[in-house]
Amino acid sequence: MSTFRAGHRFLRAVVACCLGLLALAAVGAPAAAALASPAHTAARSVTITSTGLHPGAIKHVWLIILENKSYDATFSGLNQNTYLWKTLPEQGALLTNYYGTGHSSMDNYLSLVSGQAPEEDTQEDCSVSNKLIGPNSDIINTGSLFTNKNYGQMYSPANASQPSGANAPLGENGCTYPTDVPTLFNQFDAAGVTWKGYAQDLGGAQTPGSTQFVPDTVPNREAAACGGPGTAANNPDTNPTDMEGDYPPGVTTFTAAQPDDQFVAKHFPFPWFESLTGAVQANGSVTPPLNEPSNGGTNCDANHIANLDSPTDGLFHDLQKVSTTPDFSWITPDNCSDAHDAVCHGNNLSGAFNANGTPNYNSPIPYDPESTTPANYTGGLYASDLFLEYYIPLIEQSPAFKEGGLIDITFDEAFPPFTYTGDSFNNANDYPPTSEDQPNYTSGLKADAAGENLDGRNVHYEPTGPNSTLGTNAQGDQLYPGPGNNAFIDRPPSCSDVPANLNAADCVPGIVRGGSGTSPGARTDTVTGGPGSNVISDNSIVADDTGRGVTGTNIPANSFVGAVTDTGPDFPTTNKGSVTTGSFQLVSQNGSPVDPTGPVTSITLSAEGDPTDLQPGETPDPLWDATDPTPGGGDTGSVLISPFIRPGTVSGVYYNHYSWLRTMEDLFDVKRGNDWAPLPAGTVSGGLDGQGHLGFAAQPGLRPFGPDVFTNPSGFGLGYSLTASTSPLPSSPWAQTALAVGVLLAALAAGGGIWLRRRWRPALSRRP
Repeated sequence: MSTFRAGHRFLRAVVACCLGLLALAAVGAPAAAALASPAHTAARSVTITSTGLHPGAIKHVWLIILENKSYDATFSGLNQNTYLWKTLPEQGALLTNYYGTGHSSMDNYLSLVSGQAPEEDTQEDCSVSNKLIGPNSDIINTGSLFTNKNYGQMYSPANASQPSGANAPLGENGCTYPTDVPTLFNQFDAAGVTWKGYAQDLGGAQTPGSTQFVPDTVPNREAAACGGPGTAANNPDTNPTDMEGDYPPGVTTFTAAQPDDQFVAKHFPFPWFESLTGAVQANGSVTPPLNEPSNGGTNCDANHIANLDSPTDGLFHDLQKVSTTPDFSWITPDNCSDAHDAVCHGNNLSGAFNANGTPNYNSPIPYDPESTTPANYTGGLYASDLFLEYYIPLIEQSPAFKEGGLIDITFDEAFPPFTYTGDSFNNANDYPPTSEDQPNYTSGLKADAAGENLDGRNVHYEPTGPNSTLGTNAQGDQLYPGPGNNAFIDRPPSCSDVPANLNAADCVPGIVRGGSGTSPGARTDTVTGGPGSNVISDNSIVADDTGRGVTGTNIPANSFVGAVTDTGPDFPTTNKGSVTTGSFQLVSQNGSPVDPTGPVTSITLSAEGDPTDLQPGETPDPLWDATDPTPGGGDTGSVLISPFIRPGTVSGVYYNHYSWLRTMEDLFDVKRGNDWAPLPAGTVSGGLDGQGHLGFAAQPGLRPFGPDVFTNPSGFGLGYSLTASTSPLPSSPWAQTALAVGVLLAALAAGGGIWLRRRWRPALSRRP
């Protein structure tokens, strides 16, 4: 090699190296910038081998948690949610096998932040009353992670009092954990990690057209500690909240959306842990929380719990500077914007966009989309797309995101459940158009799938916890609803309905509320039909009515529901209702089409029951299954965006909410915290395993998000910055200086190249 060529390549390499290092700083690469942080210096040479990143590399995380959608409903193109389905995965990583840990909602939120498994009252969204699950002494502290799979879990003594050992009646287990059950936020407090919980509509929604933000439009709706339901006096020790009882004016329930006020406390984990809120005892004494933020204040003050759009402490306000942006931000959209409700009770942000489809950040109140007048009241994934398209650009353009940010968009559970095509789960009454969708217990159980990665292997199960086990009776019937809460299958009658001649120890609980239950009874529908057509129009028909017997005037004997077709919902712009059009084919017992003998205006559908033991008047229940467990919360999928993720990354590794918790604990290196005081099981900083992992996040071999997700461990992120970041310059003076020097060196390098070409032109002409 000639001296010229060697020198030229060396010069290019040196310049490229300098440019790379400076660009790394200018783009805000946290791995480099974190070196300046004294709090992290001691651990800087240590790599989190499970993630492939250095501790402190990711400096800021924003979690946005959505509701009730399966992976295939969200990421298959079945629905009009292009922003989440296409745009965001192109900016980061799509996790195709990310699972919820249970049904229905609240149990998932609590698992995410504590590693505690589902139990009956939290599985049913605390819909009857709230009380303490049990005292600290009921935290399981025998054995270890290796000898007792429930080590560190909270055991509800109400379960043990049942003759069958199965779950106590709804409302008897409690919803709030005692002070010695730590959460991720207690770990953050101990480690000096700043955090905040933002909730849309917290304290009530804003009135469209308002020109001034009003902090509490529904006084006392969430006045309890940390955004808890009801007045400030509500607490699970001395004044349990009756979730279905007496409310402040204008409130009809504490855990469901209200007209024009769609915040729900069941989707906000903070008030359900006395380790964060503290507790008021019957004698008036106050048990303090497990710990408080190390930088002052309390876990429930405005620096930690806030309305998402508050101009004084909301998200946009905090994003303006790195110094005001929490290290970790939890974002709970309301029951419309999280895709939960098909029809929104209030603003779905459809009026918060300009004619060209870009977010309107100025009208009427700047950066408050609820001050706009909605164009319609459509919910579901349509509404969640609007929410994401409004808020995610604000986060991506913030200085904190560029200095080591991670945005995580996930769902609590997979729903709707039933198989549509392949592994797609699609509810015939929710998304157009569906036809001949015939759910059965097999597809229902498939929707409840569980999954995680243990010791490098994808497994189709997860831990169940002491209060939602998979125990059976002598006949092999499931005694517990399991983490899946029997959500999409039907069980035998509940234990309270057991006939006198049946041993109570053999009964199988059928839960009345939520998705759990027993076979449906007879039902009468208003319909339209007549001679000359075997199609009956019935807007109440649902997919799992297929096979039910049909009786009524002018209905031939031995007629049944055949193929069900539903279209809708359609959302008119003039009101908050929706229209779903349904119909079914009337068939004989052998499946042949049957025409009515005259006009039909009303029909009665038969009761359903155990296919192996049908009672008079019953038809087989397609969702009947007494023996197979409902193991988890189904595959929801998840999207993550960060300079540490190569755009377009796809991972098929199995993850769940426990994996997510373990990932956050590792990324923020919580085990370096200063709280190692012994708890009934583990410590705050050490968790159960000495490595900072709480609850089932401490399972041996559980994999957090790894190099399959963080595919750009240097954080250089040039490809990402071109597609997602529109801010003109980095915010910090250090980064701006580095960028300027980088540009200068780039210019010098370019000039040097020209000089070299001129100086060595004869040599260049002689190169082979």
